Formats: sequence, structure tokens, C-alpha cells
Amino acid sequence: MAPENDAGAGPQQDPLFGTNHFTLLRWFLAGAVLVGHAWMIPTGYEPTRIHDWTFSYLAVNGFFILSGLLIAKSLATRNELASYARSRLLRIYPAFILLIIALLLVFGPLFGRPRGIAYLGQAEPWAYVTRTLLMGDPLTSPGGVFHASPEPVFNGALWTIRYEVLAYLLAAIGFMLGALKRPGTTVALLVASQLAYLAIQHPPLADLLPSGVISLFRFTTAFLIGMVLWHFPKLRQPGPVGMFLALAAFLLFGWSAVGELLANLLLAACLMQFGLVARPSYRFARMPDYSYGIYIWHYPVLQSVLMSNRDMPPALLLAISTPLVLLCAGTSWHLVEKPALKLKRWRRRSGRLSD
Repeated sequence: MAPENDAGAGPQQDPLFGTNHFTLLRWFLAGAVLVGHAWMIPTGYEPTRIHDWTFSYLAVNGFFILSGLLIAKSLATRNELASYARSRLLRIYPAFILLIIALLLVFGPLFGRPRGIAYLGQAEPWAYVTRTLLMGDPLTSPGGVFHASPEPVFNGALWTIRYEVLAYLLAAIGFMLGALKRPGTTVALLVASQLAYLAIQHPPLADLLPSGVISLFRFTTAFLIGMVLWHFPKLRQPGPVGMFLALAAFLLFGWSAVGELLANLLLAACLMQFGLVARPSYRFARMPDYSYGIYIWHYPVLQSVLMSNRDMPPALLLAISTPLVLLCAGTSWHLVEKPALKLKRWRRRSGRLSD
């Protein structure tokens, strides 16, 4: 790391390298998305919001802030880009592929058109599989799956995954070029991204650019906030005063043009305050990380439960779906994700795989 700031503190001094509560916080973020969609799918409206910022929207931003911090740490402490790329692929794709298999063998035959084995005879589901695995647009109903839902989409949560993958790629390029190794450059990129994000949300740019560009700058800004936190460890210790100032700023000005920035700063303060505690709980630190599974499985599970009664109240939909989502997420974690993550520690050396 560049020595021009106090990010040079080693693992012994930096709590980020020790036991933390980030897994627990990812559970909360994934849960917020689950709760939001339990209302959004049947009613088209999410009531959990502050200044019109929904909790699920902010939770996704929180994922990107945490990701930016941890990816910056990963890149700064690795000696090879191949190891970084392998780790990212093993984190994203195994569970993602399991979900796609479930679409073809479970959700499609049960809720598509036509149903049963005939569902697999259509071209559309297979085109969807190819498109989503290549990080294309997933916001469709392949083969009419969940066509009777108020939101006829197979999985309305998957669209953010491609931006996560793009952030991984851009971060790797930035570190290779040396840009993101310098704190000043990272801060400058954050400021530029935030200014661009503000500009493209208003005419004339908002009318000219596709929505994907707006999303790109939204997530890039959140990701860069996390990277800035890596460069400046003191910012990872907001304390009561920092928390109060961040909360007050958001409550007072969260309605303004910079409302999302203030929300992201409050999110970052909360994630650091409660993630890097002075006396972390070993139980929380060692809990299984179901968050990715909750995130990618909750939407089709909610849709499936809703198909039994399209007039089901959101609270009941949430109550019935949550255990099923946890079952899917737990299965994904223990049978697919956790075994795949163990491969991250293996690398080829002298013709053998070694840890």
C-alpha cells in the first residue's frame, strides 16, 4: 500500500484483519432486501423507507460498500491477479449456477408455460440461461415462469450481480495500473463518480442515457466509498460522534440531491461501527454466510409462495417464505458455496495443488 497515509498499519494493528461482524451485517442487508421484496412483489410498493429511500435499495448499496472495502483489502494483500480472479469466480458462479439449474428443473416446470418436461423444450429458457451466465439482462420471465404474478419476473434481484462482477473487473484493472493503490487517486475517483452520478440523474443526460449507466455510477460510487475506507483506517472508526453526525446529516438533508450520498455515508458508518467492534463475538464471526444465498434465492421463493394465493398479504407472504428462503440459502451454502470457497486457498505450485 502507498505509505502516504496510515493504511500501512499491518494486520496486527488493523482490526479489519481480525475477527469481525461483517457476516452478520450481510445477513441483515440480505434480510432487508427480502423484506422489501415481500411487499414490492404483491403490492408494487415498499413501505420501509426514509426520505423515499427504501431499505432494500439502501441495503444493496451497503453490499457494494462492504464489497469495495474487502476487495481493496484483497487486492492490496495478494501477490497475483490470477488468485484474485479465481476467488471472485468461486464466490459468484457456483451458487449462481445452482439457481439456474433450479430454474430449469423446478421453477420452470412448475410455474412456466407450458408446465412439466415440455418447459425444457422451449428455446427461451435456454437463451435466458446463456444470457444470465454471461451477465446479461435477467429481468425477464423465461418461458413464462411466474407469468401470473403481479411482477412477472423470474428473479428481480439478479440484475445487480453483473454490476458486482464489473466492479471486481474495474478494481483489478485499477490496481494493475496503480490508480487504486494511491489514496488520493481513489478519493478523486469517488468524487468524480459521485458528481457524474448526480449529473446523469437529471435532464438532459437522464433522457439520453440508458438506465444501466445510472446504475453503474450508483454502484461504482458505493464501491469506491468502501475502497476509500480501506485507504484510511481512521474512517473505519466513526465512534458515537461520527455516527451522530452521519445520522443527523441524513435525517436533515436526505431528501436533497445529495440524499443518497448522505445515506451511503451513514451506511458506511454503521457498517464500520457494528462490523469492527472492539470485542467481537466469536459466534457472530463464525456464523455461516447465507447472505448471498438469501439474496439470489429469495425472489423466486417469494414468487412461488405467492402463486398459491395471489391475494396473500405481504406479512403472511414474508412469514411463509422466510423459512423456505433460509432452507435454500443453507443448502446452497453448505453443499455448494462453502466447498467452492475452500478451493480459493488452493493454487498450482510445482505441478501440485497446495494450500
